[in-house]
Amino acid sequence: MLLDAFTILTCAHVIGKEGRPAVAHPRLADRVPADVRWSDDRLDLALLISERPCLQRQPAAALPEIRLGEVATAGPLPHCEIVGFPRIQRYGDDGALDLDQYPATVLPTAGSVRGALVCTLDQPAAAERHDGTSPLRGLSGAPVFAGEVLLGIVTEVPRGRGHLRLEGAPVPETAIRRFTRLSARFERVTDRHPQDHLFEERYARALKARYQKTRIFGIDELSTGEATWDLDTAYLSLEADQQNREARGPFDAHAHSSQPRRIHDLLADRPRAVLRGEAGAGKTTLVWWLASHAVCGTLSPELAELNGLVPFVVPLRTVQARGSGLPTPGRLPAVAGLLTDDAPPGWAVRVLESGRALLLVDGVDEVPASERDNTRTWLTELLNLYPRTRCLATVRPLAVETDWLRSERFEDLTLLPMRDEDIQKFVTAWHTAARIECDAYTDRERAASEQAHLEHLEGELRAQFERNTALRTLARTPLLCAVICALHRRRGGLLPDTRWDLYRATLAMLLGSRDAQRNIGVPEGITMGFDEHQELLQAIAVWLVRGGQSQLSHEDAERQIEGAMRRLPHVKAQGPASAVLTYLLNRSGLLQERVGDVVQFIHRTFQDYLAARALVEGGSLPELLRNAHNEQWHDTILLAVGHCRPNEVKTLIEGLIEAGDATGDPTVRESVHVLAARCFLDAVVVDETVGERIAARVRALLPPRPESDLEVLGSLAAYLLPLLPDPGTLTEEESERTVRLISLIGGSEAVPAAARYARHGGRAARAHLCANWHRFPAEEYAREVLSAMPLAAEALFASRPEHLRELSTLPPIGFLGVLSDVTSEDLLRCLRDVRCGQLHLSGNDALRDVSFLPELTGLTSFSLTECPRVSDLSALARSSAEYLILDEGSFGQADLTPVREMPKLRALLLMYEGRSQAPRLPPPHARVLYLTIETARPLDLSAIGDWPSLQGLHIILASAPALDLTPLAGLTDLEVTVSFKGDDLSPDLMGAELLGDRLTVETPETV
Repeated sequence: MLLDAFTILTCAHVIGKEGRPAVAHPRLADRVPADVRWSDDRLDLALLISERPCLQRQPAAALPEIRLGEVATAGPLPHCEIVGFPRIQRYGDDGALDLDQYPATVLPTAGSVRGALVCTLDQPAAAERHDGTSPLRGLSGAPVFAGEVLLGIVTEVPRGRGHLRLEGAPVPETAIRRFTRLSARFERVTDRHPQDHLFEERYARALKARYQKTRIFGIDELSTGEATWDLDTAYLSLEADQQNREARGPFDAHAHSSQPRRIHDLLADRPRAVLRGEAGAGKTTLVWWLASHAVCGTLSPELAELNGLVPFVVPLRTVQARGSGLPTPGRLPAVAGLLTDDAPPGWAVRVLESGRALLLVDGVDEVPASERDNTRTWLTELLNLYPRTRCLATVRPLAVETDWLRSERFEDLTLLPMRDEDIQKFVTAWHTAARIECDAYTDRERAASEQAHLEHLEGELRAQFERNTALRTLARTPLLCAVICALHRRRGGLLPDTRWDLYRATLAMLLGSRDAQRNIGVPEGITMGFDEHQELLQAIAVWLVRGGQSQLSHEDAERQIEGAMRRLPHVKAQGPASAVLTYLLNRSGLLQERVGDVVQFIHRTFQDYLAARALVEGGSLPELLRNAHNEQWHDTILLAVGHCRPNEVKTLIEGLIEAGDATGDPTVRESVHVLAARCFLDAVVVDETVGERIAARVRALLPPRPESDLEVLGSLAAYLLPLLPDPGTLTEEESERTVRLISLIGGSEAVPAAARYARHGGRAARAHLCANWHRFPAEEYAREVLSAMPLAAEALFASRPEHLRELSTLPPIGFLGVLSDVTSEDLLRCLRDVRCGQLHLSGNDALRDVSFLPELTGLTSFSLTECPRVSDLSALARSSAEYLILDEGSFGQADLTPVREMPKLRALLLMYEGRSQAPRLPPPHARVLYLTIETARPLDLSAIGDWPSLQGLHIILASAPALDLTPLAGLTDLEVTVSFKGDDLSPDLMGAELLGDRLTVETPETV
């Protein structure tokens, strides 16, 4: 059985004991020599590695990753099959073999005492041959499949069973993990249905069709049609912040740093995460991208463990609108409304039990606050039932508490506003998608002309973003950036100044006269102007906001339209509400229909904008104030400011101040007073006394309380800075929380405040200031803040080239993390005069070697992680480092011999988190005292005895491979620690009893 192009699983008796085995295959012209990597006569199994590929294929048609599994039920497992080359299948004069296929049922209880895999054929294979031999003779080594999952191989055909019974051996998981480079995941097979495989193929196609495209604002000549484009063209991986967490190992720099990272990097090692983001930040787009690529196995290497998983997308707004309740496991495939037939009975449960599910829960904030606890309970119970399920849940920043799912081992991530370079990338992606769309034009001259025009518009808009700070501020989310691109195209380069102008222009663009301009007649028999469009949509929007919903049924939409039509005689005369709703769905560009006759706005922002306008126009400021404590109303209240007259602005803000004063809950008071301050900052005309009252309320919120949500306070940005308390009056804890707030604000305006706290704040405050250089202008921050601080005991992170240029101006640095793409020459030039004790390089795609190291004479510790292009480590031999950290992604196939030659090395940490190959250790070092190995792969410890000075060995298991500790039994001076990174790991520690009290086993509960 070929497990991959090089790896063969077969019977031990087939290869015998003498001579070198060779592999034959019907598609091979000759036999391929192979070596026995592992053999077990008791199991009658052997693993071979061929010296060249057994199948010559182009990379595009490479062997699919094999799925391996174990039977996890005591009852018969039907609908399995055995495929092999029995002797009876010889044909022609040359006796060439052909495959045969046998439907079978696996009998888990039969043979369980001996550990055998017993199968019974569903029907007799053939009559006994004339010479008395079995018609199944020659099937040794034939694979036993449950669908696509390999359960084991046939080892013998017992006599006396009418040629219906075969015995085999289960897939040897431990041996495969230890002796091969296979990265396959092992699945638990509890049931089997003959239609599972076909359904999974259809389900994958339906997921790809639904989620591989996204709506890009402004494509299709800004028409009302669904303007979609492939996510590979339009998708942009954004940055996210992570909540501080415990270190995942002795040198997990990311655990101590608040450096933002691309969302893909953060999701790679987080099986469960809550992703927070503002409206339009890209949460749903990420869910779609993950679903469409995971099911096709096309995710990038950092997310490779998600490839082949089965995504279950749960759009909570749709679930909420249908009123059908949260889905049971069996209903998960249907909840997204994909265009597939019903799944085979029990299919979803089989996927969940096998550990192949990727649960994507989108829009927790779309659930009314009163029902979110039910949602949490549902999710908790589902994951407790199926603990191997990976899960991502999306939510607006303030909809749930930061520890909402922490007990279920979820980690909090927050999508960040797009940086300047992200905006530029987005503009390029948007215009690229638009140009590709032109390829569909039948008029080639028109296509070429439009593409040239888009090329010009792209360059012009990129230039505007570079020189216009206010415009960049408006474009910090993918939604608004797309709107700006669309408006720039429509208006020939003229763009609005404020958020409200942006929304108004967008509505005018969508609801205006473009159908007439494009010579589209009146296909629905209805015509209406901009104001009538807006009035009808406002009626729907305000109903949704009042109900705490984001979707409604056709029936509810028609009722709201019918009410609005009483004020619109021209529209009422043209037809019933149902016809008007059809017109709005087809022509407005703001409404869309989802599966199950559900209607929603294309984005929640437009719903809130129109609802705010309707409430202000309807004199409903008291209603807005009554709902000030409800987070779901906050965006609507903020947008209402832009619709208010000056006296209404004063009424709204003062009402918010009084609403905050009246509550006894400090968290609600903080939220409402910050909301009042944000409304004040957005107002164009406002009374001076209102500003004084706002300042007093905000000042009362500082320094932040331990329970304060810094993201909420930070939304006030630079307005907070002159209101901050004197650092000399604060405790160390208050100082640290205030510095976190200053860092959230960031920018040049926050530098003076950071400088004050650098001089007078406590140790925790200084540590945070060092970790957040990236949030401030590099040179100014280095001069005003970092140069005034003692850095010898601090961790400083340089994530941009301009940071490196400032390092030589700073005091001695205890720990320096360089997290950017810089060459060895750049590092030598920038670090030669830097006094630094520990150096950590990570996330560097430009680094090829470490030739700069010998020049850093004061270095005691060096770490190299996530630097995939490094191929030369020879300079390590001339380094003064006493502590070395390397990950497999950084040394790849580089020669590790220089590690042995490091003169002062005493401690070594090697990380093998990838699943591509077995851990490769450097040659033994004569003076290393402590060796730490972190691995997700089986580990051969037979060479550990060659490390003569080794006193401590720490093994960190990131998955559950079996670990053979027997080779350590005779090393009586060696202390061994084995740690597990996952809560549900229970690997087999063979030989553990031989180590006695020299062995310490750490689980997440004992650490």
